[in-house]
Amino acid sequence: MEDRPGARACLRVLHALNELRPSGAEVMLRGAAAQWKEHGVEADVIAVAPAVGAFATDLRAAGYGVSHEAMSPLWRLVIRFRRRVRAGGYDVVHLHDEPVNFWLALAALSTGATVASTVHNVFPLRGKARAKRIVQRAVLRALGVVHIAVSADVAANERRRFGNPARVVENWYDPVFTPPTPEERARAREALGLGDDDLVVVSVGNCSSVKRHEAVLEALAHPAAPPRLVYLHVGQEDAEQSERRLADRLGVADRVRFLGVRHPLEALHAADAYAMPSRHEGMSIAALEALATGLPAVFADVPGLRGMADAGPAVVLADVTPEPLARALTEAAALPPAERGPRAAAVRAGFGMARGVAEHVGIYRRLVSPRKSTGPHRSS
Repeated sequence: MEDRPGARACLRVLHALNELRPSGAEVMLRGAAAQWKEHGVEADVIAVAPAVGAFATDLRAAGYGVSHEAMSPLWRLVIRFRRRVRAGGYDVVHLHDEPVNFWLALAALSTGATVASTVHNVFPLRGKARAKRIVQRAVLRALGVVHIAVSADVAANERRRFGNPARVVENWYDPVFTPPTPEERARAREALGLGDDDLVVVSVGNCSSVKRHEAVLEALAHPAAPPRLVYLHVGQEDAEQSERRLADRLGVADRVRFLGVRHPLEALHAADAYAMPSRHEGMSIAALEALATGLPAVFADVPGLRGMADAGPAVVLADVTPEPLARALTEAAALPPAERGPRAAAVRAGFGMARGVAEHVGIYRRLVSPRKSTGPHRSS
């Protein structure tokens, strides 16, 4: 095992993810590092991907042991993963990596470890892919694997599409995300070169077809959007910089700032509204972070975002075609900053980190308890 800091805790958990990036599960784990220890849990992370990923540095700094396994060939991955689980003496393997989680679960179970598997999104599979997922989910349930859904929308999709009853443990956000003071807001806008009269919309997320950021750019170019509407994009662009090129073609490049991969707090503090036009989501942590800073939000009316409409009193579900999205973003951005505090308080009450960590630890302990009572469970 690599880079394992600190002393052995009473319950050892291995989180298996894909390439480590500043997205959902990784950001949650970074923020929760100290809280696992308070619950008597020692947690490590393994990246199952061609590369370990840039966010490995952040997770190591937070206190996790971080290791890496390549995904192919699959049979070698299964053997190596099994060896890691046995060598680490893990009580629970928590899978977050959907493409190969069935095989990783079988490998972990063969060591005597218990397994939890989190479903992070609303997967719209059909045909053979759906049938395969139905069978795999059923086999893992029969072997004692607990499936966890990050939102009620995800749980409903799992039950309807795959016949898979999943426990809901909603995502959490880092408590560093709070509404800005007037001074913090002014500093953030100055640092990003924004004018006092700019209406600023922000999105946080890496560029992909699922995130559908092009909808914001097309809305920005529509006559219904005022010329002072500015768009901040925080996240990794795709290799072709397709969204940057689209902004050029639409003639709005001067009103778009591609800020790259960075901590989003400054951009959220500078903004007037948050946009998420995704095709589907699980429960977006980026959206929770934005709501926690008090931003009014405009979401696509799709599974995974539809269920977040009650997360704060200033969430609008909108048609993401150019004109209605332009109007919704403009109206949201025009809401006065003084209303941010009450909105953020509602989010803090429902999606705090302590609640989510405690619920996960409860699942881990229920998984392990029957095996602990029967003595050692490591297979050879």
